[in-house]
Amino acid sequence: MVKKQVKSKSLIAKKNLKRGLIGLFAILAIIFIINSPILKIGYVKVIGNTYLPREDVLKIARIREPLNIFSVQTDVIQNYLQSDLRIDTAKVWRDFPNCLNIEIVERTPLAVVSCNYGYVDLDKNSMIIDTYKDPKKIQKPVIIGVFLEDVYTGDKVENEAINKVLDYLGYLKPELLQQIMQINIANVDNIEAYTMNGTKIILGKIENPEELANKTNEFFNDMKVTNIPIEYIDFSYSRPVLKIKQ
Repeated sequence: MVKKQVKSKSLIAKKNLKRGLIGLFAILAIIFIINSPILKIGYVKVIGNTYLPREDVLKIARIREPLNIFSVQTDVIQNYLQSDLRIDTAKVWRDFPNCLNIEIVERTPLAVVSCNYGYVDLDKNSMIIDTYKDPKKIQKPVIIGVFLEDVYTGDKVENEAINKVLDYLGYLKPELLQQIMQINIANVDNIEAYTMNGTKIILGKIENPEELANKTNEFFNDMKVTNIPIEYIDFSYSRPVLKIKQ
């Protein structure tokens, strides 16, 4: 009877040891798989960014390459991206075995204004969606004749002239908007814009931003077929007044 009990305990001990070894090997196998170079995400693909550099998108997403596929939480990354005011919507998904996709829709800046610590980008709703010091980052028309103080990302600028200018810019065709370099609102009754090639656009008081933008679009579209050098075009009259460069 004693011998049977000893034998039974010995078998149980062997089974437990076997189970323990199997469990240990399983844990080691999981650790190996998790750290395997095969499961490293070799590339993070960013889609839809035209204003934000890829590096900024990765920084917002708190991503450092290379990543391990098991360490990626797509919902968390998506929340990081959508919490940034420069991004309207974001979608994150994996492409096995080694690619992570990030697709974003940006909040597009329409103009830039100087402030006491650099520059701010404004969207169509006069909201500050980015702040920076480096003038090389400026990608949109600069509104001059105004200076903002103590403003931060997420603030809405309450300035009637700026609001009108942003409305006007929002109705311009993208190819024309790219040609606008500067808008001067120092005199709100005689707002002026300047193109990259030095043409002055006299906008006046901007009573109807959409109508004024449509006139501007139509005029510059017609001028595509001519090589006439224009000094200025004045839209403050009922009919535009054009002056040719001498």
